[in-house]
Amino acid sequence: MKFLHILLNALAQYKVLFKYWIIFLSIGFVFRILQIFIFLDEINSDALYSILYGVRMDTIVFSAIGILFSLLYTFNFITFARIFLTLSFMLYLMIEIASIPFLSEFFSRPNYLFIQHLANYEEILLMVWELYMFYLIVLVPLLIYLIYKSYKFFVKSLHYSSIKSKLIALPLILAILFLGVRSSIDSSTPNQGFYTFSTSNMHNEIANNSIFSILYAKYLLGKEKFYKYGEVSNEQAIKNVKKLNNIITDREDLVRFQKSMIEKKKNIILVILESFGHEYIGHLGGTPTTPNLDALTRESLYFTNLYAVGTRTSWGISSITTSLYPIPSREYVTASRSQKNFYTVAKTLKNEGYETTFLYSGDADFDNMRGFLLSNGYDTVLGKENFSSNKHKYTWGYCDEDLYEKAFELIKQPRDKPYFLNLLTMSSHEPFDYPKGKTPLYKKAPAIGFENAVKYSDYAIGKFIKKLKDNNMLEDTVVAFVADHCSKAYAKMDVPIHKYKITAMIVSDDFKGGKKYDKIASQIDFAPTLLDVAGVSASIPTMGNSVLKHQRDSALLLARKKNFAYLYPEAYVVYKDKSNYQTYSYNSNKIQNDPKRIEEGLSFIYASKYLYKNELYK
Repeated sequence: MKFLHILLNALAQYKVLFKYWIIFLSIGFVFRILQIFIFLDEINSDALYSILYGVRMDTIVFSAIGILFSLLYTFNFITFARIFLTLSFMLYLMIEIASIPFLSEFFSRPNYLFIQHLANYEEILLMVWELYMFYLIVLVPLLIYLIYKSYKFFVKSLHYSSIKSKLIALPLILAILFLGVRSSIDSSTPNQGFYTFSTSNMHNEIANNSIFSILYAKYLLGKEKFYKYGEVSNEQAIKNVKKLNNIITDREDLVRFQKSMIEKKKNIILVILESFGHEYIGHLGGTPTTPNLDALTRESLYFTNLYAVGTRTSWGISSITTSLYPIPSREYVTASRSQKNFYTVAKTLKNEGYETTFLYSGDADFDNMRGFLLSNGYDTVLGKENFSSNKHKYTWGYCDEDLYEKAFELIKQPRDKPYFLNLLTMSSHEPFDYPKGKTPLYKKAPAIGFENAVKYSDYAIGKFIKKLKDNNMLEDTVVAFVADHCSKAYAKMDVPIHKYKITAMIVSDDFKGGKKYDKIASQIDFAPTLLDVAGVSASIPTMGNSVLKHQRDSALLLARKKNFAYLYPEAYVVYKDKSNYQTYSYNSNKIQNDPKRIEEGLSFIYASKYLYKNELYK
């Protein structure tokens, strides 16, 4: 009881922190109300959620400020603590003021464009002065006065006191602030998904915090490094990509009309399978652990030579949903310029009248999945919070059977439009804590390992397909399966290239008896092919092609450490930085470089960079 009394007295010394939190939230609240009023034409009843999510985002930023302040205050750096709180208060106020014209111009809080404009600060300051001279004449004296008053407030609130006493409360204070920064006890760290709750960009931007927006954009830009691999001009790169993809247009981008071979539009179920590398897929020559997928080859278009673009789920989602090769250093799910108004297959389907949903049985905020998808064509993004709490939750979320059960619930709901349901599985992810005893184990491998995790996931697939067939739900529906990446994520291209081969198939009544595609293909070819099979004719801006229309017979692979490989029928080229190229045969022997093939691979990389930086993927 005595310790509790001491702790409470120690905590009381940090009451200024609580006061500052209230001030911080009040500023955010006032400016959000003002933004709602200014942009009233674009606001609906979700405005309340903008304010509630805004409290979350403001608390994240405040907590980060609070951690540094707490350390200064605890060790009696009082003058620095006063100055720090005053400057952070004024910076927050000034950025919130600046956010209003930025929102009006770019329909976004200050982001990477804001950072880029700061590099030309002389021109920007001159433009701001010319446009807002009257407001600045009024605001500048007011801001100076507020700086003075806020500093006086913090002088009165912060005093020297016993370091020993404050150290008693510091661990608890830091723990609370750390939770405030995380804003979650889940695996995801703060990202766009933490404030993205609506398909309305304005609602999400109002919910965001401008300081967070700037710092997050700065972080993303820091990750986007464009390495030099060789000399190919942007114009030549685009020209080469168009030629390789048989795109005949005079446009600067890759937009062209793809006409489907099917007259009637079908519902689409796209299942992205966790770690379904070819080693564990029976019909691809792997272990006999996928009897249900193997059986589906008799009623599907199935690929025997399709490769993953990258080595993580975020790369897979980016490549599959956008049908675009990524920039070398960053996947589109987390890249700065792709966070809104970016192309995804869901955007095409939404424009064609589809209801678009993404369903994952884990943390949908992980790697910014929710933020990216909800801002780029998906009507709804559902995560583990949408599953019944009565079910058993595993390390990464709910098992594949629960995922398919939830999917079936969504499918059978009455609707007056076709649907696109995109699933992401998790039971074949390490640590492989899938439900045991559902299907006989593959005895040549440990129960806790890829082989038997894949075997369980395949069991869940078979159960799902049977349920769809029993309820006559496949007559107007195509079901597609494609892996996010190979079973082991490699960081270099110095391993046998076949390790990147993955499972992929599209189940449809149009492929009775099965149709095998043996040529080299990429994850980026999957969505255009799926649109083709589902009867969707539309303009698309993709690097990928329907294999039923054009057979490029090549693929580009990216590894984590800035190297990549370009596959073509005879061999493959491995690229590192600058002009370090080496060509290998498919039995891994070095062979003579082919300049034409080297340029083809470079063209895909440089075209991706050019189209991305110039925001031509709309």
